[in-house]
Amino acid sequence: MTFKFALAASAACLALAACNSSNGSSAALTSAEAQNVEATYSDYADRIGTGDLTTTVPTGQASMSGYMGVSNVNPDDPTTTVMGELAMDVDFDAGTLTGKGSNFGIYSGDVLTKEADVTGSLDVAGTVSSSDMSATATGTMSDGSSAGADFALDMTGSFYDDAGTLTAVGDISGTMTDGSDVQNVDGNYYATEN
Repeated sequence: MTFKFALAASAACLALAACNSSNGSSAALTSAEAQNVEATYSDYADRIGTGDLTTTVPTGQASMSGYMGVSNVNPDDPTTTVMGELAMDVDFDAGTLTGKGSNFGIYSGDVLTKEADVTGSLDVAGTVSSSDMSATATGTMSDGSSAGADFALDMTGSFYDDAGTLTAVGDISGTMTDGSDVQNVDGNYYATEN
């Protein structure tokens, strides 16, 4: 599985509602940084698959940061990818988490050439039980070329002990709604304790 993060599609497909500077000015990854994110996720997925990365049942609270994205958003170009930052505050004792996806950019091709920055963000909220997490990520985003698209995403994953570093890794599924067009999307995320 590759870490193709396309939280939006091409500039036309990800024309998500424009946001003011306080709600979504973008500091998206460079192409090289996006390639590193993809490689990092692939490493996590490989180690989970081989059993080298095992789940853990954390207690207390943790602030975590990483990256998220969604693919299958542009039927005209399946290589189009969007990556953004993920921040989560997790209260394992209360069984809750909150967070935000922000600073998204649009990338294309196997080398993840940066095409555009994206404004807007996704609000993340969910629950934690044992080593598992379940959350939603919702919001409207735009590349500035049209009215925008709404995202309604589900995030499911687990917490892992990566040589003493608390790490969350999981999958994303849901929909992207652009006007009357609703498209099923999917993707992945990861985050490590700050």
